[in-house]
Amino acid sequence: MDFLTHAFSMILLGGHMDIYLVCFGVIGTVLPDMDILMQRLSDTDPRLYIFSHGGITHSIAGSLLLSVTGFFTVCLMKLSGILSPPADPVFQIFGLGMMIGGALLHVAFDYLAYPGIPLFYPFSDEKYTLGIFPGPSIFLSIVSIVFLLMLITGLITEFADTSGIYVWGIVFFAVIAFAFIKKGFVAGRFRGHEAIPTLNPLHWIIVSGDEKEYTVRRYSLTKGVYGEAVYKKTDGVGEEDIKDLADDPDMKRLRYYSYLVVFEQRPEGIRAYDPLRVSGLIFYPPKFREYLAKKPKS
Repeated sequence: MDFLTHAFSMILLGGHMDIYLVCFGVIGTVLPDMDILMQRLSDTDPRLYIFSHGGITHSIAGSLLLSVTGFFTVCLMKLSGILSPPADPVFQIFGLGMMIGGALLHVAFDYLAYPGIPLFYPFSDEKYTLGIFPGPSIFLSIVSIVFLLMLITGLITEFADTSGIYVWGIVFFAVIAFAFIKKGFVAGRFRGHEAIPTLNPLHWIIVSGDEKEYTVRRYSLTKGVYGEAVYKKTDGVGEEDIKDLADDPDMKRLRYYSYLVVFEQRPEGIRAYDPLRVSGLIFYPPKFREYLAKKPKS
Protein backbone atom coordinates (compact mmCIF):
# COMPACT_ATOMS: atom_id res chain seq x y z
CA MET A 1 0.00 0.00 0.00
CA ASP A 2 1.07 3.60 -0.54
CA PHE A 3 2.17 5.84 2.33
CA LEU A 4 -0.98 7.97 2.11
CA THR A 5 -3.23 4.93 2.63
CA HIS A 6 -1.06 3.80 5.55
CA ALA A 7 -1.31 7.26 7.13
CA PHE A 8 -5.09 7.39 6.75
CA SER A 9 -5.42 3.92 8.29
CA MET A 10 -3.59 5.11 11.42
CA ILE A 11 -5.69 8.27 11.64
CA LEU A 12 -8.82 6.13 11.31
CA LEU A 13 -7.81 3.69 14.04
CA GLY A 14 -6.53 6.54 16.24
CA GLY A 15 -10.08 7.80 16.44
CA HIS A 16 -10.45 10.52 19.08
CA MET A 17 -7.07 10.00 20.73
CA ASP A 18 -4.78 12.90 21.54
CA ILE A 19 -3.59 14.49 18.29
CA TYR A 20 0.05 14.15 19.32
CA LEU A 21 -0.38 10.42 19.91
CA VAL A 22 -2.05 10.03 16.52
CA CYS A 23 0.90 11.87 14.97
CA PHE A 24 3.28 9.39 16.62
CA GLY A 25 1.23 6.59 15.11
CA VAL A 26 1.23 8.18 11.66
CA ILE A 27 5.01 8.61 11.79
CA GLY A 28 5.35 4.95 12.77
CA THR A 29 3.12 3.71 9.98
CA VAL A 30 4.95 5.61 7.21
CA LEU A 31 8.48 4.89 8.47
CA PRO A 32 8.81 1.41 6.87
CA ASP A 33 8.42 2.92 3.40
CA MET A 34 11.57 4.93 3.98
CA ASP A 35 13.31 1.87 2.57
CA ILE A 36 12.70 3.37 -0.85
CA LEU A 37 15.65 5.61 0.00
CA MET A 38 17.82 2.49 0.36
CA GLN A 39 16.83 1.03 -3.01
CA ARG A 40 20.05 2.24 -4.59
CA LEU A 41 22.01 -0.04 -2.25
CA SER A 42 20.35 -3.21 -3.52
CA ASP A 43 20.37 -1.94 -7.11
CA THR A 44 24.15 -1.55 -7.13
CA ASP A 45 25.18 -4.42 -4.84
CA PRO A 46 23.25 -7.72 -5.05
CA ARG A 47 24.51 -8.72 -1.60
CA LEU A 48 22.31 -5.95 -0.17
CA TYR A 49 19.09 -7.20 -1.79
CA ILE A 50 17.29 -7.13 1.56
CA PHE A 51 17.56 -3.32 1.52
CA SER A 52 15.14 -3.08 -1.39
CA HIS A 53 11.64 -1.65 -1.06
CA GLY A 54 9.52 -4.08 0.94
CA GLY A 55 12.66 -5.57 2.46
CA ILE A 56 14.23 -5.37 5.90
CA THR A 57 12.09 -2.49 7.18
CA HIS A 58 8.99 -4.57 6.44
CA SER A 59 10.08 -7.41 8.71
CA ILE A 60 8.79 -7.56 12.28
CA ALA A 61 12.25 -7.02 13.75
CA GLY A 62 13.15 -4.31 11.23
CA SER A 63 9.94 -2.36 11.76
CA LEU A 64 10.37 -2.50 15.55
CA LEU A 65 13.95 -1.25 15.34
CA LEU A 66 12.96 1.48 12.90
CA SER A 67 10.04 2.70 15.03
CA VAL A 68 12.14 2.81 18.22
CA THR A 69 14.84 4.72 16.33
CA GLY A 70 12.19 7.08 15.01
CA PHE A 71 10.84 7.68 18.51
CA PHE A 72 14.25 8.61 19.91
CA THR A 73 14.82 10.85 16.90
CA VAL A 74 11.63 12.72 17.81
CA CYS A 75 12.88 12.96 21.41
CA LEU A 76 16.16 14.47 20.21
CA MET A 77 14.24 16.94 18.07
CA LYS A 78 12.23 17.89 21.17
CA LEU A 79 15.40 18.47 23.18
CA SER A 80 16.78 20.68 20.41
CA GLY A 81 13.57 22.71 20.34
CA ILE A 82 12.51 21.67 16.83
CA LEU A 83 9.40 19.87 18.12
CA SER A 84 7.34 20.43 21.26
CA PRO A 85 5.26 17.35 22.15
CA PRO A 86 4.09 16.93 25.78
CA ALA A 87 6.92 16.06 28.19
CA ASP A 88 4.78 13.87 30.48
CA PRO A 89 6.53 10.46 30.94
CA VAL A 90 3.23 8.60 30.59
CA PHE A 91 2.61 10.39 27.30
CA GLN A 92 6.10 9.43 26.11
CA ILE A 93 5.40 5.77 26.85
CA PHE A 94 2.13 5.93 24.93
CA GLY A 95 3.89 7.80 22.13
CA LEU A 96 6.45 5.02 21.79
CA GLY A 97 3.65 2.47 21.82
CA MET A 98 1.77 4.33 19.09
CA MET A 99 4.87 4.55 16.91
CA ILE A 100 5.56 0.83 17.30
CA GLY A 101 1.89 0.06 16.71
CA GLY A 102 1.91 2.18 13.56
CA ALA A 103 4.95 0.35 12.16
CA LEU A 104 3.39 -3.06 12.88
CA LEU A 105 0.13 -1.88 11.32
CA HIS A 106 2.07 -1.03 8.18
CA VAL A 107 3.59 -4.52 8.11
CA ALA A 108 0.16 -6.10 8.67
CA PHE A 109 -1.41 -4.27 5.72
CA ASP A 110 1.54 -4.95 3.41
CA TYR A 111 1.21 -8.61 4.34
CA LEU A 112 -2.00 -8.58 2.30
CA ALA A 113 -0.22 -8.01 -1.01
CA TYR A 114 2.07 -9.86 -3.40
CA PRO A 115 4.93 -10.55 -3.68
CA GLY A 116 5.00 -10.57 0.13
CA ILE A 117 7.35 -9.30 2.81
CA PRO A 118 10.21 -10.98 4.77
CA LEU A 119 8.34 -11.10 8.08
CA PHE A 120 10.96 -13.09 9.98
CA TYR A 121 14.17 -11.53 8.70
CA PRO A 122 17.02 -11.80 9.83
CA PHE A 123 16.15 -15.45 10.56
CA SER A 124 14.83 -15.98 7.03
CA ASP A 125 14.42 -13.86 3.89
CA GLU A 126 11.40 -15.88 2.77
CA LYS A 127 8.45 -13.69 1.84
CA TYR A 128 4.97 -14.18 3.25
CA THR A 129 1.63 -12.85 2.01
CA LEU A 130 -2.10 -13.47 2.18
CA GLY A 131 -2.07 -12.55 -1.49
CA ILE A 132 -5.33 -10.64 -1.85
CA PHE A 133 -3.77 -7.66 -3.66
CA PRO A 134 -1.44 -7.57 -6.72
CA GLY A 135 1.53 -5.75 -5.23
CA PRO A 136 0.73 -2.07 -4.79
CA SER A 137 -3.04 -1.57 -4.86
CA ILE A 138 -3.62 1.12 -7.47
CA PHE A 139 -7.32 1.27 -6.58
CA LEU A 140 -6.65 1.99 -2.90
CA SER A 141 -4.06 4.60 -3.87
CA ILE A 142 -6.62 6.33 -6.09
CA VAL A 143 -9.21 6.19 -3.31
CA SER A 144 -6.80 7.81 -0.84
CA ILE A 145 -5.72 10.51 -3.30
CA VAL A 146 -9.33 11.34 -4.20
CA PHE A 147 -10.26 11.41 -0.53
CA LEU A 148 -7.38 13.77 0.25
CA LEU A 149 -8.49 16.10 -2.54
CA MET A 150 -12.06 16.00 -1.20
CA LEU A 151 -10.84 16.90 2.26
CA ILE A 152 -8.79 19.79 0.91
CA THR A 153 -11.68 21.15 -1.16
CA GLY A 154 -14.37 20.42 1.44
CA LEU A 155 -16.38 18.19 -0.90
CA ILE A 156 -16.35 15.33 1.58
CA THR A 157 -19.00 17.06 3.74
CA GLU A 158 -21.44 17.18 0.85
CA PHE A 159 -22.24 13.46 0.92
CA ALA A 160 -21.54 12.41 4.50
CA ASP A 161 -22.70 13.54 7.90
CA THR A 162 -20.00 11.65 9.77
CA SER A 163 -16.35 12.56 10.08
CA GLY A 164 -14.58 12.36 6.74
CA ILE A 165 -12.03 9.77 7.83
CA TYR A 166 -14.81 7.32 8.64
CA VAL A 167 -16.12 7.64 5.09
CA TRP A 168 -12.65 6.72 3.85
CA GLY A 169 -12.54 3.86 6.36
CA ILE A 170 -15.79 2.38 5.08
CA VAL A 171 -14.45 2.35 1.53
CA PHE A 172 -11.06 1.06 2.68
CA PHE A 173 -12.40 -1.92 4.61
CA ALA A 174 -15.01 -2.63 1.93
CA VAL A 175 -12.22 -2.95 -0.63
CA ILE A 176 -10.27 -5.28 1.67
CA ALA A 177 -13.38 -7.38 2.39
CA PHE A 178 -14.16 -7.66 -1.33
CA ALA A 179 -10.56 -8.71 -2.04
CA PHE A 180 -10.79 -11.39 0.66
CA ILE A 181 -14.02 -12.73 -0.82
CA LYS A 182 -12.49 -12.89 -4.30
CA LYS A 183 -9.38 -14.61 -2.98
CA GLY A 184 -11.47 -17.18 -1.13
CA PHE A 185 -13.57 -17.90 -4.20
CA VAL A 186 -10.61 -18.29 -6.57
CA ALA A 187 -8.56 -20.29 -4.05
CA GLY A 188 -11.49 -22.63 -3.58
CA ARG A 189 -11.98 -22.92 -7.32
CA PHE A 190 -8.31 -23.84 -7.83
CA ARG A 191 -7.58 -25.69 -4.62
CA GLY A 192 -3.92 -26.64 -4.28
CA HIS A 193 -2.77 -24.10 -6.89
CA GLU A 194 -1.35 -20.64 -6.32
CA ALA A 195 -3.79 -17.89 -7.27
CA ILE A 196 -2.15 -14.51 -7.90
CA PRO A 197 -4.37 -11.42 -8.39
CA THR A 198 -3.62 -8.96 -11.19
CA LEU A 199 -4.23 -5.23 -11.64
CA ASN A 200 -7.49 -6.15 -13.35
CA PRO A 201 -9.72 -7.04 -10.36
CA LEU A 202 -11.52 -9.71 -12.42
CA HIS A 203 -8.40 -11.53 -13.63
CA TRP A 204 -6.03 -13.90 -11.83
CA ILE A 205 -2.92 -15.90 -12.63
CA ILE A 206 -3.10 -19.57 -11.64
CA VAL A 207 0.19 -21.40 -11.10
CA SER A 208 0.49 -25.15 -10.67
CA GLY A 209 3.52 -27.38 -10.90
CA ASP A 210 5.09 -30.77 -10.50
CA GLU A 211 8.67 -31.96 -10.21
CA LYS A 212 9.52 -31.00 -13.78
CA GLU A 213 7.51 -27.95 -14.83
CA TYR A 214 5.23 -25.05 -13.96
CA THR A 215 1.90 -24.54 -15.67
CA VAL A 216 0.67 -20.95 -15.78
CA ARG A 217 -2.93 -20.16 -16.73
CA ARG A 218 -5.05 -17.06 -16.61
CA TYR A 219 -8.51 -16.94 -15.07
CA SER A 220 -11.30 -14.42 -15.47
CA LEU A 221 -14.17 -14.28 -12.99
CA THR A 222 -16.50 -13.67 -15.94
CA LYS A 223 -14.97 -15.81 -18.73
CA GLY A 224 -13.23 -18.64 -16.92
CA VAL A 225 -9.80 -20.12 -17.72
CA TYR A 226 -7.94 -18.89 -20.76
CA GLY A 227 -4.36 -18.98 -21.99
CA GLU A 228 -1.79 -21.50 -20.83
CA ALA A 229 2.00 -21.59 -20.77
CA VAL A 230 4.31 -24.35 -19.57
CA TYR A 231 7.81 -23.66 -18.25
CA LYS A 232 10.37 -26.37 -17.53
CA LYS A 233 11.89 -25.89 -14.10
CA THR A 234 15.27 -26.96 -15.41
CA ASP A 235 16.00 -27.04 -19.14
CA GLY A 236 19.38 -28.67 -19.62
CA VAL A 237 20.54 -27.63 -16.15
CA GLY A 238 21.46 -30.19 -13.49
CA GLU A 239 20.72 -30.06 -9.78
CA GLU A 240 24.40 -29.66 -8.95
CA ASP A 241 24.60 -26.61 -11.22
CA ILE A 242 21.66 -25.04 -9.38
CA LYS A 243 23.23 -25.83 -6.00
CA ASP A 244 26.44 -24.17 -7.15
CA LEU A 245 24.44 -20.98 -7.80
CA ALA A 246 22.75 -21.00 -4.38
CA ASP A 247 25.28 -18.66 -2.78
CA ASP A 248 25.64 -16.38 -5.79
CA PRO A 249 24.51 -12.87 -4.64
CA ASP A 250 22.84 -12.16 -8.00
CA MET A 251 20.97 -15.44 -7.75
CA LYS A 252 19.83 -14.68 -4.21
CA ARG A 253 18.55 -11.28 -5.32
CA LEU A 254 16.70 -12.81 -8.26
CA ARG A 255 15.01 -15.37 -6.03
CA TYR A 256 14.07 -12.69 -3.54
CA TYR A 257 12.42 -10.53 -6.21
CA SER A 258 10.69 -13.39 -8.03
CA TYR A 259 7.44 -15.33 -7.78
CA LEU A 260 9.08 -18.43 -9.23
CA VAL A 261 12.41 -19.16 -10.92
CA VAL A 262 13.26 -21.50 -13.80
CA PHE A 263 16.65 -22.39 -15.26
CA GLU A 264 17.78 -23.02 -18.82
CA GLN A 265 21.15 -23.81 -20.35
CA ARG A 266 22.51 -21.25 -22.77
CA PRO A 267 25.79 -21.37 -24.77
CA GLU A 268 27.15 -18.52 -22.67
CA GLY A 269 25.99 -19.92 -19.31
CA ILE A 270 22.92 -20.65 -17.19
CA ARG A 271 19.96 -18.34 -17.50
CA ALA A 272 17.71 -18.06 -14.46
CA TYR A 273 14.52 -16.02 -14.74
CA ASP A 274 11.03 -15.39 -13.42
CA PRO A 275 8.66 -16.38 -16.24
CA LEU A 276 5.75 -14.43 -14.78
CA ARG A 277 7.61 -11.13 -14.85
CA VAL A 278 9.65 -11.76 -18.00
CA SER A 279 6.48 -12.63 -19.94
CA GLY A 280 4.78 -9.46 -18.75
CA LEU A 281 1.99 -11.22 -16.84
CA ILE A 282 3.19 -9.44 -13.69
CA PHE A 283 5.03 -6.13 -13.72
CA TYR A 284 5.94 -5.79 -10.03
CA PRO A 285 8.73 -5.84 -8.97
CA PRO A 286 10.00 -4.46 -12.29
CA LYS A 287 13.71 -5.01 -11.68
CA PHE A 288 15.95 -8.10 -11.66
CA ARG A 289 13.68 -10.40 -13.62
CA GLU A 290 16.50 -12.61 -14.88
CA TYR A 291 20.16 -13.42 -14.38
CA LEU A 292 22.77 -15.03 -16.61
CA ALA A 293 25.42 -16.96 -14.72
CA LYS A 294 28.21 -16.99 -17.27
CA LYS A 295 30.50 -19.95 -17.68
CA PRO A 296 33.93 -19.44 -16.12
CA LYS A 297 36.65 -18.79 -18.67
CA SER A 298 38.90 -21.79 -19.19
